[in-house]
Amino acid sequence: MGRFHPVILHLPIALILLVPLLEGLGLSQRREHLLRAAGLVLSLAAAAAVIAAWDGWLLAWAGGYQGPVVLRHMYGGVWFAALAMAATSLRRPNGFAGAGRAAVYGIALAASVGVMVWASHNGGSLSHGPTFLTEYLPTWLGGHRKVEAAARRATTARSGGTPLPRGPRTVYLAEIKPILDRSCVSCHGPNKVKGGLRLDTYAGLMAGGDSGDEIDPWLPNKSELMRRITLPPDDDDFMPNNGKNLLTPAEIGEIRAWIAAGASDKQPVP
Repeated sequence: MGRFHPVILHLPIALILLVPLLEGLGLSQRREHLLRAAGLVLSLAAAAAVIAAWDGWLLAWAGGYQGPVVLRHMYGGVWFAALAMAATSLRRPNGFAGAGRAAVYGIALAASVGVMVWASHNGGSLSHGPTFLTEYLPTWLGGHRKVEAAARRATTARSGGTPLPRGPRTVYLAEIKPILDRSCVSCHGPNKVKGGLRLDTYAGLMAGGDSGDEIDPWLPNKSELMRRITLPPDDDDFMPNNGKNLLTPAEIGEIRAWIAAGASDKQPVP
């Protein structure tokens, strides 16, 4: 069911957001029938939330996902489902028995929407990175990605190659780590660890993951990392498999040359 998780996840989100709208419109005497529709939609939202939470836990278990953001997303889904079910149990198709019950229902409904937003934000961070809400905003709203990208392109054009970061001028820090940070760390970093593999540090890269070593120094053709990044894009083992930040032929060549030279974090930039 993992491949259908985005569809399963979006259904309870859409339904739970529809409930307050129906409740508000149903306050008008001409639209009282919408109150009955709100009860049905809420029941469907609660059922869909339970299915989405269950599917999310299965996906995390089967895919070997770990990390604090993964846990926050999964527990957020569980709390969302629980609150939606609580709101459903408090609501009655023909209204409420008293103002107190209606108030508790309103609190449960508002809490379920709030938890849903929080869980969805963590899910977006897992899929698109922690800055997915701000990376393309205008600079006056806190955006930075476009400006940084333009600066990198300008520096690259002037120097005729990839600009070197400040600090130690090693091949790993100057060439390899920026590639991994851009294309791999969103799934293999501190917030989301897939398959037990961390690629945000040299130690993590060399330690490998659940499937074994990723790097075989001096032997790029036997290195698992090289195999995965050179597979056809439609292969299940191809990385990165999110369809974004694909490695260019030049970047693949840099990784191949670095492994062939021993995959050291001490190798100086020539």
